[in-house]
Amino acid sequence: MESFQRRGGFGTGGGRRMMEQRKKLDNYLDRVCAEVRAKGMHREIREELSGHFQDLMLERQQLGATEEEAQQYAIAQMGDPQVIGRDLHRIHKPRIPWGLLTAVMMLSAVSLLGMGAIEAGTSFNPALSDLTMRQTVYIILGIAVMTGMYFVNFKLLQRASGFIYAAALMAIVASLLLGQLINGNRHYVGFLGLYFDLVGYSPYIFVVALTGIWTSHSFMLKWRRRTRELAEVALLLLPAVIYAAIRSLPELVVYLAVSLTLYVWITRRWITAGLMVITFVSGGAIYVWNNLNLRDRVIGAINHNYMLNGPGYLNRRIHETITSAGWRGYGFGGAEEGLPYAYSDLFPVFLVQCFGWAGGMLFIAAVGWFVLKMISYTRAVRDTYGRMLILALALMLAIRLAYGLSILSGRMPITAIPFPFLSYGQHVFIEFAAVGLLMGVYRRKDMLPADTSLDLTMDA
Repeated sequence: MESFQRRGGFGTGGGRRMMEQRKKLDNYLDRVCAEVRAKGMHREIREELSGHFQDLMLERQQLGATEEEAQQYAIAQMGDPQVIGRDLHRIHKPRIPWGLLTAVMMLSAVSLLGMGAIEAGTSFNPALSDLTMRQTVYIILGIAVMTGMYFVNFKLLQRASGFIYAAALMAIVASLLLGQLINGNRHYVGFLGLYFDLVGYSPYIFVVALTGIWTSHSFMLKWRRRTRELAEVALLLLPAVIYAAIRSLPELVVYLAVSLTLYVWITRRWITAGLMVITFVSGGAIYVWNNLNLRDRVIGAINHNYMLNGPGYLNRRIHETITSAGWRGYGFGGAEEGLPYAYSDLFPVFLVQCFGWAGGMLFIAAVGWFVLKMISYTRAVRDTYGRMLILALALMLAIRLAYGLSILSGRMPITAIPFPFLSYGQHVFIEFAAVGLLMGVYRRKDMLPADTSLDLTMDA
C-alpha cells in the first residue's frame, strides 16, 4: 500500500469513501497474497498491484467514469485474486537446482567407484578393505547435512554473521585444546566415533561470516567510513594470522584466496586488496624459501630428478602413472601397485590410472560442469548477500577442485587439501553442507525481493 498512498490515494472523495475503497483493495491484496507462500515477496507484490490498480482507475476516470465506476473497472481488469495469486506463487515458488544436485551425485558416485577400485586392487591390505563402506556412510551422512542446510533460511545467517565468525574462532581453539593428534596435528575433535577437522572446516565458516558482515546494513551504518575500512581489514586478517601462527598453510592459502576475492568484489577497494596480496605473496615466498622442507618440495615438484628419493619422488611417480595409463588405463581394480595415498591426496591420479585418459577427461569435464553450475547461480539470485554467499562457497570449492586437478600435471607440490566429494574422509561433511547452503540460496531466489546493500557498500 505504500506506493499507492504516495501516489495520492483513490481520488478526491470524502474520507469515509476513501477508507472503504482502501479496505476493498486491501481485501483484494490479502486474497492474492494468501496464495503466495513466499512471504518475503508479499510487500513487493502489494506495492506493485496497488500501483497497477491506481493506474487503471486514473485511466478510466480520464474517460469520464466516476470514482466508484473506475474502482469497479480496475478490480475487474486485474482479475480473480486467487488466479493471480496462484500465478504469482508459480513465479515465486522455491527452485530446485537440479543441475548442481545431479553434479554432486555424479561426483559422489565417482568417489564410490574409485574406492571400490582401490579395494579390488589391494584386497590384501586390511586397512583398505572397507573403504567403500566407510565412504558410503560418510556420503550418506553428508547428504543428510546437505538436505538440512538446503532448508536453512540464509537471511537468518546474515543476522548471525558475528556469532558465526566467533564460532569459527572457537572451533579452532577447541581443536587445539581438545583435538586428537592425527597426522601430526591436533585439528581433529572426536564425536560419536567420528573425527571432525575443525581447522579444515573453519575457512568455510569464516567466509560465510565475512560475507554476511560485509554486506550487512547495520555494519555499513555503524561506523564512519575509515573506521569501517579498518574493521573490514581486521576481520579479514585475524583468521590469516591464526592460520599462520598454527602453521596451517593449506587453510591459510585457500582462505586468503577466497576472502580477498570477496573483499574486492564487495568493497571495490582495489588498492587495499592489492597491498595485502603483495604482502602475503612476498611474505609467503620468503617463508617458503627459508623453510628447507617446503623449498625442497617446491623444487622437487618442478624438477623430478631433484633428490630422487626425496621431495621429487611423489611428483615423479605421478608423472609416470599419468603417462603410462594410456587412453584405457588398467581397468577396475587392475591398477598396478605402488601409488601411495590413492584414496586421498592422489585420488584423481588413481582414477586416470584405472580408467585412462578417456576416463580422466570425462572426470575433468564433470568437475568443470559442477564449477560452472555453481558460479552461474550468482547471476540468478537478486539478493546481494545471497549472490555473495554463492560466490564465496563456489570459490571455496572451486579452488580446492582446481588444486586437485592440478596434481595431475605432476608439477604441483602435494599438500593436505582433500579433493572435494571424492577423496576419502569426513571432509565431505563440510563440502556437502556448503553445497546445501548454496542450493538453499538458489531455492529462495524468487522468494525474496532484490536487495541493495552492496550498492550502499560501494557508495559509502
